[in-house]
Amino acid sequence: MQSKTIHVLKNSRVAGLPLAVYLILLAVTIAAAAMGALPDNMLGAMLLLMVLGEGLNKIGGTLPVVRTYLGGSVVCIFGGAILAYMDLIPAAPMQLMDRFVNQQGFLIFYISALITGSLFGIDRDLLLKGSVRLMPVGILAVVCGAVVCGLLGAAGGQGFWQNILYVAAPMTSGGMTAGTVPLSNVFGEVLGIDPGEVLTRMAPATVLGNCFAVIFAGLLNNLGERRPELTGRGQLVNDGKPVVKRDAGTPTLESMLQGLCLAMGFYTLGSICRSLVPVVPIYAWMIILVILTKSLRLLPEFLENAACHWGNFVIKAWTAAALFGIGITLIDLQTILHNMTAYYFLTVLAVEIVITLVSAIAGKAVGFYPLESAVCGMCSTNMGGSGNVAVLSGAHRMELLPFAQIITRGCGALMLTAAGMLVRIVG
Repeated sequence: MQSKTIHVLKNSRVAGLPLAVYLILLAVTIAAAAMGALPDNMLGAMLLLMVLGEGLNKIGGTLPVVRTYLGGSVVCIFGGAILAYMDLIPAAPMQLMDRFVNQQGFLIFYISALITGSLFGIDRDLLLKGSVRLMPVGILAVVCGAVVCGLLGAAGGQGFWQNILYVAAPMTSGGMTAGTVPLSNVFGEVLGIDPGEVLTRMAPATVLGNCFAVIFAGLLNNLGERRPELTGRGQLVNDGKPVVKRDAGTPTLESMLQGLCLAMGFYTLGSICRSLVPVVPIYAWMIILVILTKSLRLLPEFLENAACHWGNFVIKAWTAAALFGIGITLIDLQTILHNMTAYYFLTVLAVEIVITLVSAIAGKAVGFYPLESAVCGMCSTNMGGSGNVAVLSGAHRMELLPFAQIITRGCGALMLTAAGMLVRIVG
């Protein structure tokens, strides 16, 4: 038994490195952070995110129960959140990671590659069918979730409309910065109170909803392993044909360079469109532009394949780093715990369950695989682009990112509008 354990450890790899080499690199990283010698730039931030993220991902993929029901992705996120909550990382490295992830564009760089790679990797007809049918499914799921939230509020003495305004609305508004923060400003202006006070009341629903979505994603992936008839293994549209992954050919250094340029180019085009029509977010513009490009066949096939090659590389190289960065800089456990009660916890959980089930049932009715439809529907309750990455990684279905973005941004915009009108009526 002992020799078997030694053999497993000897042959174990983390981030592609032999375990002994990884442990040396981990020790160097920790020592540099503790001594204040970590490079205060992109190199230092990437080192922290990749080394710690890959380590947590390995732990999550190895522990028996966690591996079966959640996976390394969930451990990356919540491991990072726990490290931040317990102040186990010095202030300077924490600030370095926060700047790199949220201000200097690491997540933008990562998500842009995923959007171009996943969209160009989808069959053209399936992409168009999925995009047209998805929003009605998402809207129905969000409406059902909001109604259940209101009924629970009425039953618990919180008030039907109050629960919708302060729990369901922030949960489904499209994330913290693009949803809950502007929503709190609208509420503060209408009600004549400090937006910060409103945000403090709303934020736990946003963060907790995101956490439940990530956990549910891992559980759904496990369900798909046990019930393969429920899933398209990353394909949303069930057209009655066997699920066949598109063959993008063998990646080369040149093709990945081409894919990188395309990802950055489409994001920049989205930024130009955003400057002309500010109401539509950059990622939404990016999705629209890529869908149009693919639908009209404006790019030759080798460039579409190049976008796939770059997206696949980014998923392999930096997913653990991105998830760890999301957990340690964006998931605030203190905010969740501050206002947490059993009733509040169960209310958010019930809304998440309803949205997931309705998305699966309605999705199947319009020709989707129910598991993929449920995963996309859950993305209405996460924290924007970073939340989509966390949920889809937990579900092992990164191919769904474009559809997840459609749900997050589309339903978020509708909820912002509806909640802003509702607060004026019911206060």
